[in-house]
Amino acid sequence: MPALRDVLTATSSLRSLVRASLATRRNLARHSPRPPDTGLVVDVGGGQAADPRADVVVEKYLADDFERSAARTVDLSRPLVVADGHALPFADGSYAYAIASHVVEHATDPVGFAAELSRVARRGFVQVPSRESEVTFGWDFHPWLIDRDGDTLVFHGRGDAVAPLGDVFHAAMRDSPLFRLWFAEQRDVWHHSVHWSGRLDVRVEGGSEARGTATFDLDATVAELRRLVAAGRVTGPGAAVQDTLRCPADHGVLTRETDELACGSCGRRYPVVGDVPLLLEEAARPAAAARAGSTA
Repeated sequence: MPALRDVLTATSSLRSLVRASLATRRNLARHSPRPPDTGLVVDVGGGQAADPRADVVVEKYLADDFERSAARTVDLSRPLVVADGHALPFADGSYAYAIASHVVEHATDPVGFAAELSRVARRGFVQVPSRESEVTFGWDFHPWLIDRDGDTLVFHGRGDAVAPLGDVFHAAMRDSPLFRLWFAEQRDVWHHSVHWSGRLDVRVEGGSEARGTATFDLDATVAELRRLVAAGRVTGPGAAVQDTLRCPADHGVLTRETDELACGSCGRRYPVVGDVPLLLEEAARPAAAARAGSTA
């Protein structure tokens, strides 16, 4: 009889593994982007692992990997524009689809970030860690605890919430295939994935601030970008994406002038390294400074 019990136990365990594998497959479809076959696709914050369908990746932090906890490195396999998700440098409605996977939880202004995604794209996909994920695993550079109310993401101030055993769970995710299978089976607990159309709905209840964040250094960013361009690891956007580029300050049309893009409405000028534009307010030269430089 002990042998029979062992067989029954093994059979039950095998059935559990099969059920977990099937649930994992179903969850993978529900928690993955569904970009269309046609139309432009933008991946905001996808510098670590861009979606293969993306026509352009928006990434701000090239020189500081502090908020890339998994790979600790930038791997830009798709064309790049250096920009900020809070001020996307694209024309209204110029993208068929926007992807923002594990990005909006970093935002200082989630409502503004969501509004920018909704402005430039007709539909898209957003994934963020749930409240349960934050207090189980923990990421100090995430300022929010996020719940879901229907298709609305609700951002709450993090306050004093911590993940006291976060290191244990991160180690299990890294080292244990069975833990990763269980995590994937329970994906609905750990991630909020929203497939939105027309508008991404976000609500913020209370303010918050991360315990630590990446820092933007323009000189270091330009130096890193030059290194990536020289090594052939990154390219600028193609013609179709270039036609969508706009000034992040006022959405004015941009014109290429040697190694800069100039805004026709406000006069700001943005540097271009190789073919990669830096369309950030921090990188802009105001019109007066640009004129002074040209007459010096």
